[in-house]
Amino acid sequence: MSIINQSYTSSSSKLGLRRASGSLSSTRLGLVAALSLCAGFGVSLANAQEINEQGWTVLEPSEDTRFIFVSSSSGNDLNSGYSPAKAVKSFERAKELVREDSADWMLLKRGDVWYEGMGSWKVSGRSAEERLVIASYGDAEERPKLLLSSENGIKSGSNDVVNHVAIIGLHFEGDRAVDVSTRGIRWLASGENFLIEDCYIAGFKDNVTIEATGGQFYNFAMRRSVIVDAWSTDGHSQGLFMNRVTGSTIQENVFDHNGWNESFTDAGASQFNQNIYVQEGVTGVEFLGNITTRASGAGVQMRSGGNAIDNLIYANPLGMRFGYRTVDWPNEQATGSIIGNVVLGGPLSDPEGDSIGMWIERVADTEVRENVVAHYHEVAVARDSSVTRAITLNGFARNVEITENVVYDWSDDLGNGLALKSSVREGDSVSFLNNQWYMPGIDRLFSINDSTGMNFSSNEVYGVESSDDVFHIDGSLMNYDEWNEQSYVGHDDLESPVFPDPRGRDLDMYAQHLGFADADAFIAAARNQSRSHWDQELTGWAAAEWIRAGYIVQD
Repeated sequence: MSIINQSYTSSSSKLGLRRASGSLSSTRLGLVAALSLCAGFGVSLANAQEINEQGWTVLEPSEDTRFIFVSSSSGNDLNSGYSPAKAVKSFERAKELVREDSADWMLLKRGDVWYEGMGSWKVSGRSAEERLVIASYGDAEERPKLLLSSENGIKSGSNDVVNHVAIIGLHFEGDRAVDVSTRGIRWLASGENFLIEDCYIAGFKDNVTIEATGGQFYNFAMRRSVIVDAWSTDGHSQGLFMNRVTGSTIQENVFDHNGWNESFTDAGASQFNQNIYVQEGVTGVEFLGNITTRASGAGVQMRSGGNAIDNLIYANPLGMRFGYRTVDWPNEQATGSIIGNVVLGGPLSDPEGDSIGMWIERVADTEVRENVVAHYHEVAVARDSSVTRAITLNGFARNVEITENVVYDWSDDLGNGLALKSSVREGDSVSFLNNQWYMPGIDRLFSINDSTGMNFSSNEVYGVESSDDVFHIDGSLMNYDEWNEQSYVGHDDLESPVFPDPRGRDLDMYAQHLGFADADAFIAAARNQSRSHWDQELTGWAAAEWIRAGYIVQD
């Protein structure tokens, strides 16, 4: 069972809210109310599976919950720790007070700063409905901060089994030397039900790692958190890395500028460093309404697929990778859906590297619908169209439907670019229906190695002349008229587009729509998102919805 009960649909995407019954005694409810306000939670009678009307997970103490208060500024380890006035100081002392298999809450004082990590975490909560919670108290706007030069923020060991834990509203930041490799949250334990929400995690080698190295982890969620500026000089570096996980929800987070650091020569951009890296074999991934921008490599890599819906993906050398070349076809396939995402070009970490919007590989039973891939236009360097492509299909593809997508002007300043590059194999089955391909001034529109098993119908092509040899199919060039005579092409049209916004919307335009100067200012504001100052217009789904609306062709 998912740890967040929700419904999430594309286009006009809103959280579906579910109410549940439940009650506490009036005395207990008063305590819950007071503590919930201190910890930054809203009070609700819903259980721990609920999302409130503001979109936050509802977590409630149980009748026997023990509250442990921790303060670096006013705490003392000789105190009991059971009230704000008697807070303890160190994490080690606080952990001693937390009970195994309980619904205890360890609360850090907002505005305080610690220069120590929490160390190894081994304690489980009681159940999915009665979590062990690590959160905050107090009325300061700033999250409790762990500013770390040589330690991980918090970790669990590969030999441990840790269940039913929630980390809410904390700030983990790596303030480290070049030769120090630390992690913000490093969760290597097996187990189930782990939630990260409203956290800011920045500056580590790997900001968040969820990897059950000794077994499997079930039901992980990361919601409304800011994951930025991971970097390393001595190995790969990721914003979020997931392996050996079954069932995960990654929702309304901000991932920005992970995997590289311009300040250090040896921490430059690499195709191996990603904002989000979901390893092969990780299944049940829901990637919903996120912002992923300015990565070293991929904005998001989902090697075994999942559902990627209503995300904003901007200025990444590779926007989205769905599937992977090492998937054991035909025994395994990446499956799922890619719906309502907006993939935009922008300044890249490596202008001389690849510039790919979506890379889809070794997939089956997958729907790719209502996405926009637009506005690459990096300053041109020595390159060719093979590395500037909006959509790449590679490896194998079975029962894949690519419908109602828009590719708009995905080329560099010299006109190099491809709307579609396909290397799928004979016997595959891919359908292209009602897509719009707007690629003015390019030499090649499609490059398809093998047209067997492909079907094109009711697509619209803009920006080329009927006599232009822009189709490279089965090793031969052909113009539009010749293309439209192929047996696998039905009713494709060569027309001029009538977009609601003829400029073709981009992130600068959305930023200005909200009153910001440009895309960089929008990203800076999104990086400051928190429960204290949450703006739904600074989420991936809101940006994607507004930008997509500018590409709905009018009849």
